[in-house]
Amino acid sequence: MVFGLRGTIIVVLIALIALSGCEQATNILADALSPEDPVIEATPIEEISMEDPPSEPIMETVDAESVPVKMVWLVNYPLGGKEEYVAWIASVAPTLLAPEELNRVASYDNVDGSNPHRLVEYEFDSFADLAHYLNRPEIAAVAADLPNYTGSASTHIFIQRGDYSKNESTSRKVKTVYLVDYPLGGKTEYLEWIAAIAPMLQAPEEVKRIASYDNYYGVTPHRYVEFEFDSYEEANTYQELPYVQQHVNAELPNRTSRTSVLTFEMRPDYVNE
Repeated sequence: MVFGLRGTIIVVLIALIALSGCEQATNILADALSPEDPVIEATPIEEISMEDPPSEPIMETVDAESVPVKMVWLVNYPLGGKEEYVAWIASVAPTLLAPEELNRVASYDNVDGSNPHRLVEYEFDSFADLAHYLNRPEIAAVAADLPNYTGSASTHIFIQRGDYSKNESTSRKVKTVYLVDYPLGGKTEYLEWIAAIAPMLQAPEEVKRIASYDNYYGVTPHRYVEFEFDSYEEANTYQELPYVQQHVNAELPNRTSRTSVLTFEMRPDYVNE
């Protein structure tokens, strides 16, 4: 089934209502249409909200039929309810995996045990495929049930960028994720900086894959960047490399308005990885 851009946006907003509640989905729509770009202070991940206004809305410039899309759930387990959540996921995993338009699902636990506790990624060839997936009644039913098994959850939709060429298998065990907000009026300058340092960031053998994404709706977090490794030891070694320390850990806060760094370890919840 092929959707027009306007239709796919409506379908996804309906799905987001099921995931996050009517009020939050309404805020997403309002944010996506807002022309203003607010000043954002540095904020930890637990304070990031999908209700923040957008920096540079981009949804009208995206080809809904051709750009790879990643839908991300950031989930907090309910107090004392992790085992119940995991059991529920095991029961619905076959349903989530079945649709043909889905390329991959993967889930990860935060290695620090902090917020967000869990990362779930859904990958598609296009926004139209994502919309088709979310419009399936059985998928909508799972999404509607999600709040019954989580303490909190947020949904984010990202489109892939071409900043990095190191794109090997996406089934690596450990993933370090950077959630970034572009500075006020500084997206172009940020991307030029990334283009300059990308070759050195992807050169080390420890990092097996780097990929970057922009938020489809232009809301926070504006950018999602993933560095994938075969082990936690490789991830730590990579972070300690002098030029990674200099160009990422030290310089990144000066190039962004807000950045959160999270490290996750893959869980065995899904079988198509």
